[in-house]
Amino acid sequence: MCLIGGAIAFFWLVTMPFRIRRPPEPPVILPQQAILPQEALSPPTIQTSENLADRQSEPTFSYNIKTPPNPVYSQELQGIVDEAVNIATSKGLPAESLSITLMDVSNSQTHTFAGYQNQTLRFPASVAKLFWMAAFYSAIEKGLITQRESAFKDDLEQMIRVSNNDAASRLLDKITDTKSGGRLAGEELQTWLKKRTQINTFFQSAGYNDIRISTKNYPIYYLRQEGPIGRDLQLRGGASQPIRNQVTTDQAARLIYEIYTRQAVSSVASRKMAYLLTRDLDPKAWKKDPLNSIQGFLGESLPPNIYFGSKVGYTSKSRSEAAFVRTLDDRAIYILVVFADNPAYAKDETAFPAISRYVFDRLNARGPSN
Repeated sequence: MCLIGGAIAFFWLVTMPFRIRRPPEPPVILPQQAILPQEALSPPTIQTSENLADRQSEPTFSYNIKTPPNPVYSQELQGIVDEAVNIATSKGLPAESLSITLMDVSNSQTHTFAGYQNQTLRFPASVAKLFWMAAFYSAIEKGLITQRESAFKDDLEQMIRVSNNDAASRLLDKITDTKSGGRLAGEELQTWLKKRTQINTFFQSAGYNDIRISTKNYPIYYLRQEGPIGRDLQLRGGASQPIRNQVTTDQAARLIYEIYTRQAVSSVASRKMAYLLTRDLDPKAWKKDPLNSIQGFLGESLPPNIYFGSKVGYTSKSRSEAAFVRTLDDRAIYILVVFADNPAYAKDETAFPAISRYVFDRLNARGPSN
């Protein structure tokens, strides 16, 4: 027993540096302004230049950025996106179920974009949790959630890093001051629906037109629910034709952009969100993890020695991901969002990696855009 105890203690001491090691610093991109090229990826800093008191005094719970980014359409990027669609269709996958947004932010003066069905509302699966994360930090900063942020640390990490539905359910309830439960009627139902759907108006009022992210992801084990029941089913309009969450790839790309330009909610909140999105592409870090968000997705085919931030979504009928990619030499810095709302994509683990590698190779070979 003494030998076993000694071995455990020795292992604990030896592995301590690895357990407490901080993740790499997420990069920051600056909004398109009159800035010097060498400043385009200056190290992120914690700033409190925004007036928190002003944000807290806003009469409604709403996203802070009212004007969407205005990247310039690029025919060159469109050619890359079109070939990405061809990669999917060459595998026998349906193009009509696919949406793609590609945004190049490698040039500090001009950010460019292209897309395919990029303004089509689609079921985002767990990419909805990207939006819940932003709303959570806003609720914390506005004082709508009175508990300390640290009380939600585990749920935030579980929701974003491993896409845990139980954690997401608890956080969505906290943000909207609602709880799942039995059916409601009359004024009680209307009050509950108004509270839950404020997560939609939070973003809609800031130009995220028609976005819907008010329904939970299932299964939720602590509620013992394989799917929506009671008031959650009433929210979705019934079991025969349930209303699902709906997001465009442009909207997901916009939020990723606003996080990495340190504009989403606040500079401090954006930095925290970027850390939660950071993924390790080293196969040693994810291949033995059955819950990894790399295999079959955009990160699998990319070199491990780059920065990669991402939120994936997956069901038996869909596959989706919103990602930020940056090479260490800054030759390629871009946002890629792919939604595929069809069972064929859920079964196929090759299309997303193939699309991702093609985009990476094209942008990395070209270098920063002019």
